[in-house]
Amino acid sequence: MSDLNSIPSLNEDELETLGVLLEDEADRQDSFDFFAVHGLMTALIAGPVEFNVQQVWDCAFDEQLGFSKAEKEQVNALLLKLGKEIQAWLDSGQDFPVPADLTLVDDEEEPPLESWAMGFMTGVLLQEEQWYAREEETVAQHLFPIMYASGLFMDEPEMEDIDDDIDLSNQMCSNIPAAVVELYLLLHAED
Repeated sequence: MSDLNSIPSLNEDELETLGVLLEDEADRQDSFDFFAVHGLMTALIAGPVEFNVQQVWDCAFDEQLGFSKAEKEQVNALLLKLGKEIQAWLDSGQDFPVPADLTLVDDEEEPPLESWAMGFMTGVLLQEEQWYAREEETVAQHLFPIMYASGLFMDEPEMEDIDDDIDLSNQMCSNIPAAVVELYLLLHAED
C-alpha cells in the first residue's frame, strides 16, 4: 500500500485548466469531455496493454483539433500528469476515486458518471481481446457496473431492469470504485 499523501495529483488550477480546455473542445466538436477522458485513461492504464497517451488523443478527439499548439502541449502535459495520478491510485489498492457522483440521477442531460463510464468502456472496447484474454467471466463481472453506468448497453433487458429501480441503479454505480481496482489487480496479476 502506498501512502495516499504521496500520490501525485493535479492541483485545482491544473484540474480547472484541463477541464475547461476539454470542455471547450467538446463544445466545438463531438469530442470527449473531462469525465470521458478520465474514464478512458483509467481503462487504458488499468488494462492489460501498456499505456500510451497517444491512444487518448486518437480516441478522444477529432483529427481537426481546435487547440492551439500551446494548448495542445498544455493538455498533453496535464494528461501525462493525470495518468501518473491514476496509476498511483490503482497501485495504492484503495477504492478508485471516480471524479463524479456515483449516481445516474442527474438533472443535467448526461450525468458525469455516465460520461466517465462511457470513456472507460471505450478504452475497454479498444483492447477488448486483451481484456478478455485470461478470465473472461470475472472481467465481465467486474465490468458490469461500469457497462451499466455507460449507457452503451441500455437495450439489454438486465440493464433496463436496473434502470427501473433507482436504489438498485445507485447500488450498481456505488460498486464502480472497487470494480476498477479489482479489474486492475486481475489484469496485472503475474502468471
